[in-house]
Amino acid sequence: MKKRVLVFTPTYNELENIEFWLELVISQGDSDILVVDDSSRDGTTELLRVKARQVPRLKLIVRESKIGIGSAHQDALKFAVEKGYDLLITLDADLSHDPRDINRFINASEGVNYIVGTRSDGGRNELTGIRWMLSKGANLVCRVMIPTGLTEYTTSYRCYDRQAMLFLASNPPKGEGYSYFIETTDMLYRGGLKLAEIPIVFRDRLHGKSKIPNLQAFKSCIVILKLTFIRVTRKRSKSYQNKL
Repeated sequence: MKKRVLVFTPTYNELENIEFWLELVISQGDSDILVVDDSSRDGTTELLRVKARQVPRLKLIVRESKIGIGSAHQDALKFAVEKGYDLLITLDADLSHDPRDINRFINASEGVNYIVGTRSDGGRNELTGIRWMLSKGANLVCRVMIPTGLTEYTTSYRCYDRQAMLFLASNPPKGEGYSYFIETTDMLYRGGLKLAEIPIVFRDRLHGKSKIPNLQAFKSCIVILKLTFIRVTRKRSKSYQNKL
């Protein structure tokens, strides 16, 4: 039986990119599309409302204010669970993630609960300067401090099967930005789900400026330390129980 697939992206002021993004996603097959927009001020919301009337498989959720990327992804997970989708594929709307890779995620999903698009193991990261250093450094620290067997923790090009969606819908991560994606991967790993990754090319956004907050790297460090502490505490607890 063919899987029901939902392709999701969050938006905030992506007027210059979103129409081309939609064209590319629509061209990849008959998957439904969900956009969660945080009341963009540049006309993105109005354009999406027009497109949703023209394209029946485009679903739009407009939130009252800029709540954040992590909660937008969590809303998408809940939507996918409630509507009965088999797979949820998430990617950025700024075209740093190529929508033409969507079918590669679908094809790789057989027998796997969760897939991450990696920029390391066969992939490529075309960012430069401080953004390249932040993403490279964050992933290196994650591999050491909270190992899961993956090389990529911070990019949002991902595929969740229904089991992974149900797990995260009932155990929602609390982080935002990078930290949300780090926490998601660690939670699914500790939950015993099967993780995998496929290589992607990560490009700089087509138009506009990055919306990653300046304090995001600091917040991510706090989350990494917290997750490391949880792991260490659980290992010590299990070791103590085994001695009894």
